[in-house]
Amino acid sequence: MPIPRRRAALTTLVLVLVPWSLLRVLGGLIPLPGVDPARVVNGMFVPSAGVVGALVEPVVWAWAVTAAVGALASVDRPLRRAFRALPTVGAALLAGAGTLLVAFLLLGMVLPAAVELVWVAAALLALPAAAFLVRFALVLPIAILDGLRGRAAFRASFVGVRGNALGLGVAFLFGVAAPALLYGWAFARPEEKVTDPLLGVLAWLLRDATLIAVVALQAQILLVAHRYLPGRSLLPARDPEEPAPAADRPTRRLGRLTVPLGLAAVLLPAGLVGGVVAAERLPEVTVNTSDLPHKMIAVGWPTGRGPILVGQTWFEDCLDDACRTRRRTDLSVTMYEPYGGAAFGADGSVYALGQYALEQCDAQRICRGGKDGLAVLSESQAAAITLSPTGEILLASATEVRPADPAPDEVRPAAPAPDDANHVELKLIRCPDVFCATPRVTSLGRVDGSLRDRGGSQPTRLVVRVDASGRPVVALRSPSAGGVSVGWCATLDCARPEVAPIEGPRRPGMPTPEEVALLDVGDVLDCRVGHGCDGSEPLAAVHRPRGGVWDVVAEPAHPEGLYLRVGSGPWPDRAVLRVCTDRACREARAVPLVEIPPVHTWWSDRPARQRWLMAVDGDGRMVATDPDGLHVVVVTRP
Repeated sequence: MPIPRRRAALTTLVLVLVPWSLLRVLGGLIPLPGVDPARVVNGMFVPSAGVVGALVEPVVWAWAVTAAVGALASVDRPLRRAFRALPTVGAALLAGAGTLLVAFLLLGMVLPAAVELVWVAAALLALPAAAFLVRFALVLPIAILDGLRGRAAFRASFVGVRGNALGLGVAFLFGVAAPALLYGWAFARPEEKVTDPLLGVLAWLLRDATLIAVVALQAQILLVAHRYLPGRSLLPARDPEEPAPAADRPTRRLGRLTVPLGLAAVLLPAGLVGGVVAAERLPEVTVNTSDLPHKMIAVGWPTGRGPILVGQTWFEDCLDDACRTRRRTDLSVTMYEPYGGAAFGADGSVYALGQYALEQCDAQRICRGGKDGLAVLSESQAAAITLSPTGEILLASATEVRPADPAPDEVRPAAPAPDDANHVELKLIRCPDVFCATPRVTSLGRVDGSLRDRGGSQPTRLVVRVDASGRPVVALRSPSAGGVSVGWCATLDCARPEVAPIEGPRRPGMPTPEEVALLDVGDVLDCRVGHGCDGSEPLAAVHRPRGGVWDVVAEPAHPEGLYLRVGSGPWPDRAVLRVCTDRACREARAVPLVEIPPVHTWWSDRPARQRWLMAVDGDGRMVATDPDGLHVVVVTRP
């Protein structure tokens, strides 16, 4: 019994495209050097991809289209015939790619000219390029229906287009090129459009089903175009007594079950993807985007709670680990560097320091303080906050003082300070509660320099942290002196306080730059520890709970596989999480996070490589955000 053409075409497409989709999933799990690793983004599996996949996929696509043309035309064994025609079809693909490449190169020669001239050049190049592309596309049906190979197939396609180029061009534009371009645009980055694993599986299923529909449409258009070639007919009228064309063995065996089994086969890759995600073995990245920028001050992830995001006048509690839903709490203080910051208690309480005032919101989000400024900070020009292991509030202040004022143990950086520079005095302040009515103030010492930012490229940074032994450590980056000073105490009660340039001579008990870096001091150290000052220094770094370092770096966001770049603007960057054994991070495992568009200004366009904020919880999960809060990224199992 003859098999209907459409059923045979569906079977042919399923036999080619479903195994390819399965191979993409399984092959995407294999780690390859120089290729982004497999990961789960917003609940959707993202396989590793590279040049090999970009080269193989067009060949598989062309094989499926060619075989579908044969199935619709009821030729004998379309899969086998299409496979034998692959060398000729591959040559047509290379010729088409070369045509597009030459057209883009010629267009690039006039890009610096006026916009009107560029459009005229594009129109002049599009006509001959389209004429060649139509001829190369006709090689596919000619190779399988007429049995021509090599030069004979190309010669037949060029001869057949004569007198019908316009009609064939319009048909190919809307029936072959447009569906492929729309498919590529719609499914370029589907992980950015989903929000949970179920939608991710459905997106993968929709992509496979859409690919089958697009290939079937392209095959039908090519078949119709071949029918109207001058001097050709689709197939000669078949004698009723002649036996029906032989189908491929899988098609013959399935019979009437072709359609239901074909539809079920389409579900296989999506089911495999769902199993990969449910196994929870891959790094999982959740990206929350916002269109409204707002200055971010700090992020934290206390044990037993969700991430906490702190802005200038508010903070938000993430009600789930992916930070999809949040609850905002407004503050009565305004935080901005270098006059304040935020700290987090072990129970999830938030301490906000801004405008010389301190406010605390406990775990139940009952806030107190913040109405009146702290007298102990009234003369400071920079302040920072952290909590001791016992829950005591630790404040650091930096105050400019006149050189004539006496100060014990005064130290000077290796580079001489400007003649008009003042001294900066660093203090450590211990507060028993948020009101800080009875503070204990310890002067760490003085350094040469000023807190005034003359150039604007390196603003003042002041950070206070507690090291592994419980000792307070204060780090100050002074823009005028161009260096970093560190203050420390010999004991938990801050006995024998000292301050010194971090790059100066070593003193007893002085923290090393590597030890300071492990205290998560942000960009205070810049590229001084473990990195060269070549723009590759991390945007943020934190100490891993189980040892090692996590950092976020920016690198050019090159498209996956093969690509053609037109223009001279800067590449967009992408933020990449690196899992490192130490701060030098010579051997790292990288997990791509999110693309960062370049900064557009009146004068130039430049990459957006600003400082990020990071935090980790006790289970090894990470939350990070850019300084404007446009991307809040949560990573599980990095």
